[in-house]
Amino acid sequence: MPIAAHPTETADFYARDVDFDLDSKRVSDWSGNEFRSLFLNALSITFPVGERFFIASVAHYRKRITDPKVRAEVNAFVAQEALHTREHLAYNVALETIADVAKQERRISKIFDFVKKRLGPRIALEVTCGLEHFTAILAKEILEHEAHLRGADERYARLWTWHALEECEHKAVSFDVYQAVSSGKGSWARIVTMVPVTVILYAFLAMISVDLMKGRGHARSPLAWAKLVWAVFGRDGLMRRIMPAYVKYYSPSFHPNDIDDVSTRERTKRLVESWA
Repeated sequence: MPIAAHPTETADFYARDVDFDLDSKRVSDWSGNEFRSLFLNALSITFPVGERFFIASVAHYRKRITDPKVRAEVNAFVAQEALHTREHLAYNVALETIADVAKQERRISKIFDFVKKRLGPRIALEVTCGLEHFTAILAKEILEHEAHLRGADERYARLWTWHALEECEHKAVSFDVYQAVSSGKGSWARIVTMVPVTVILYAFLAMISVDLMKGRGHARSPLAWAKLVWAVFGRDGLMRRIMPAYVKYYSPSFHPNDIDDVSTRERTKRLVESWA
């Protein structure tokens, strides 16, 4: 599994070009828990459309960024997100056997297109900041709580570990761009925007989960639905465990770097780079 690492001159992170060669036959139960796999698979379906939106939202303001470090970080952010898109597109091909991935992507695209065309680039960047907060705290949780990937197929575990590391690395980029273009005065706007962002994200994950449950033959099983809810919101559920970090976004003085993940990133960076 070769890694092509190309550090930028001034950014503290860079894109790692990794080939995971996922086993499509394991896509339904790769994590060792069918319902945890289902939820993470639902997230994967959202990623390619979402990450293209993030790239466009941040890159729109690239020429207005005067800080050379932030500009370098924008370039590294774009490179990382482009590779995430590529890998999750390959991942989602395997999911086509149990879900109508194209239909879900069209639904997601309609929302993002509405934001870009009707609400404008400033709101698009606020949406990106909110969703990047979600991905960063989900990533930190995946890396720090080993139960999420315990017993997982190695190739899928590596993909999620790699993706999580890079989400943590670039977690502040869209936020810093937003701070720069709003002259640090956009706190309340990005807080207000986070409310519909959260509602819509949960709605999409629910819709995609319904599709995946149908594909697995579980749509009419109350027990299966209970297991899914427990996998997501139970003791070790990702969405329950990230709530304390999630609410920090609603502070006007919040910055992504307020959530300390330095030791986690360094440990995971050594692990990912040992795969070469």
